[in-house]
Amino acid sequence: MHTSASYLEGAGRREPPAQWQAYLGNRRRLLVFSGVFLVSCTVTLAYTFLRPAEYRAAARLQITPPSVVPPSDEAGGGENSLPFLTEIQVLTSRPIVEKAAARLRTGGYLPNGLGAEPADTLQGMLSATPIEGTQLVQLQADGEQRELLPRLVNTVAEVYRENLASAYQSTSANARDQLREEVRTLGEKVAAKREAVDAFRTRFDIVSMERDENQVLAKVKGLAASLNDANDRVASAEGRLQALKNSIATGQAVVRSRDDPTIADMEQRASQVREDLRDIQRRFTEEYLALDPQAKSLRNRLEDLQQQIKGRRESSQKASLTEAQEELASAREAASRLQQQLGADKQSVQAFTARFNEYKAQSEELGQLEGVQRAAQERLAKLEASERARTPQLQIIERATTPQAPTRPLYARDAAISVAGSLLLGLFAMWLVELFNRSEPQSALLVPQPWMPLPFARDPGLRAALPGAGLARLPAAMAPPRELTDAEIAALLRSASDDARLALMLMLSGLSTAEVSALRSEHLGAGTIRIAGAAPRTLSIGGLLSDMLAASEATQAGMPLLHSLAGTALTEDDLDALVTCSAYDAGLERADEIVPRALRHTYVTFLVRQGMRFADIAQIVGRLPAEELAVYAALATPAPRIALEHAETILPALRNKRTASG
Repeated sequence: MHTSASYLEGAGRREPPAQWQAYLGNRRRLLVFSGVFLVSCTVTLAYTFLRPAEYRAAARLQITPPSVVPPSDEAGGGENSLPFLTEIQVLTSRPIVEKAAARLRTGGYLPNGLGAEPADTLQGMLSATPIEGTQLVQLQADGEQRELLPRLVNTVAEVYRENLASAYQSTSANARDQLREEVRTLGEKVAAKREAVDAFRTRFDIVSMERDENQVLAKVKGLAASLNDANDRVASAEGRLQALKNSIATGQAVVRSRDDPTIADMEQRASQVREDLRDIQRRFTEEYLALDPQAKSLRNRLEDLQQQIKGRRESSQKASLTEAQEELASAREAASRLQQQLGADKQSVQAFTARFNEYKAQSEELGQLEGVQRAAQERLAKLEASERARTPQLQIIERATTPQAPTRPLYARDAAISVAGSLLLGLFAMWLVELFNRSEPQSALLVPQPWMPLPFARDPGLRAALPGAGLARLPAAMAPPRELTDAEIAALLRSASDDARLALMLMLSGLSTAEVSALRSEHLGAGTIRIAGAAPRTLSIGGLLSDMLAASEATQAGMPLLHSLAGTALTEDDLDALVTCSAYDAGLERADEIVPRALRHTYVTFLVRQGMRFADIAQIVGRLPAEELAVYAALATPAPRIALEHAETILPALRNKRTASG
């Protein structure tokens, strides 16, 4: 349920305690936030604006680094970039800066306050940044001396240009001298090596680098080729001989007819005889042919020819076999002779081969020396021819000018950051303070509104105005205790016993059950009660309560004011039972609602309706929670508050004996 101040009516009504606490909380938060925010803003903004302004002067240079030896066509981009990066380091090196500082000092442009070593200070102000993909570099100087920065950058560029030219002249002259000395030394080594190679070749009769042109190797090579041919002939003769033997063994013809004209002639005549014989056989019968002399003559002639062919073939086979054997023997003899001759020349071949390999190695060394000599001569020629083209250059693309605005700090940005940071710091401090000042969780409270009747009022008409018995539906923690009338208080006191009557009077004077239970005789004084505990205070008493305390036995025996038969103090439960029993004995309506809390509520309500200040009420009944103060604030009159000394602190029912006696 929302707590709101809308129920307050009238311009003169005081704010209730709950709103007063809210006001104090808001004021505390505002003070914490404002204090932290202002302090943080003051410190950070002071730091921001007290920092001196720093300026930057920059020049853009194009550096073509010197190349003592002209780069080859195969040189990669990474190798070409190395001299450029080296020159960037030289640009801001200590020697260059020292010369620039001396030149500035001579011209009267070097200010004071740069320390014992101005070159160190100036070098710290300089920086050079290459522009990727080009030979451009941005030379810049950062510092507080606005007029010095452009002079420093431009002077460093000029000093570097002069240093670049002088260094190149010295380096180029040294490089030429070194190359010339290298070419001369290599020429002497080549000449000496060539003489040694020629002497070696003449000594061991080496004709040329080609192996076949040397006599020993050519002879050995020819013998090896002849031996291979002889071995091939041996193999061929062995194959032919074996083939003849196989043919003779199987009865096959070894010599073909076309290879022997005699056999061919005889086979031709035999073929003619067979043809004539077949012609006769086709014309005559076998009986006739057996008697015919021509037929017999043809048959005899055919047999004679066949015998001659057979004999001729046999003689040819023997001749072929003998010829193959002779050929095999001849081939073997030739191969054996070549093998012996090749073996005899083997040692001389090995010796010559060793000398030839040595000669070849010396010739290769000579070729390498000649190659190195030619390369050195080419470098020297290129160096002398490209002397002008390789001269280093420094072109100032853009000179440094006097800066008009500081580069840092950025006052507007830093000020905005300072304010934002201070704001966050103030919010954090406010949250941190509230974290340690949080009140205990309070139960929900029904706060009266202008459009809703007061549920805690004594007026039955206002209670009846609550729609649908809304008060009954409130939780127990939120429901207000019952407020007793003067008649109910008098009836309650008349029906109570002496101990119960004393307890009722103490509770109707603003004491809680815990305070009543802890009350001792030493807490009593002349017309006062001193209360210890969580809310220590001293109360002025009078009327019936003063008389009963004076007549109490406990004041004389030093015992608790309210005690049992055993002499121990009554507990809070015992006091609750005394109040409940007295309510039932008095025959009051809704006696179950009459509890010690209702008695204390009745007394506080009595004080509030008089218009007593809430701070003075706390001096009588002790500290009240904020939710209870909000409830009682709704019961207060719109009249101005009155002080404690002008208020009545004793209930009407406790002022005379007639009330208690009846």
